[in-house]
Amino acid sequence: MMYLTKFRFVFILIGLFSFLACEKSIDWELQELDNPKLVVEAILTNENQVQEILLSQTFSDLNGETPHITDALVSVEANGVLYNFLSDLQQPGLYKSEIPFAVVADLEYTLHINWQGADYNAKSTLSTVTPIPPVSFLPVAGTDSLLLSNFVPPFSGNQQSMYQVDIDWAHISSDSLTHARLYFYTFSSIHISELLPPTKEVVQFPKGSIVFIKKFGLNEGFAEYLRSKAIETDWNGTFFYSTSDNLPTNLSNGALGFFSTCAVLTEVLIAE
Repeated sequence: MMYLTKFRFVFILIGLFSFLACEKSIDWELQELDNPKLVVEAILTNENQVQEILLSQTFSDLNGETPHITDALVSVEANGVLYNFLSDLQQPGLYKSEIPFAVVADLEYTLHINWQGADYNAKSTLSTVTPIPPVSFLPVAGTDSLLLSNFVPPFSGNQQSMYQVDIDWAHISSDSLTHARLYFYTFSSIHISELLPPTKEVVQFPKGSIVFIKKFGLNEGFAEYLRSKAIETDWNGTFFYSTSDNLPTNLSNGALGFFSTCAVLTEVLIAE
């Protein structure tokens, strides 16, 4: 009985917040950035491959294009070995390692970036990763299409993780849209906005589509970064308004973003 009382109390609060949310208006004032900051997107993995790092700058024009950085010096160091990264001329802002390598456990990896005379650094050690849960597909009534089941738990005390799901049906369809990429997260705690996320377009795909699943194990710092980012983006716009604070980072010298080393698992399925 006490549980039911608490349950009702939660929904009373939800109703109250929804009422207040309807009355709230926000005027956004965008200020010009005098000194754009370096933004780093770097996830190195335990796959033996050419590793990639993306560099860009902050900007204030919501309709503008992301200003990518192409003139930085980038390297990663571990156990006395230096891996240099070179700017990709075909994809501005993307830096690729000169040689393939895999991140290994029990070593500390240090990212070094020199840009416009300033040095930026970050450190990371390889995460662990647990098995991918069983994946299934749900039929869409009245069609021959499928949906991806909710196979990713939003909460786990065992491991925090990120799932990248790529769905490809180009081999069985001539439609203009033949690919989709989805992201899912498992965190060690649940934010109230996650319980009532904004409505998103449901991705449907035909039977026979190829589904590529990659699971990233997350260290505590990177998980907190992704969770904070989700609160400001994926989970925003619901009944609950959260103040937009600067996202956590492990980069020095005022840079934004995150440098992480993740153990990954992959799985390829045919949607049936």
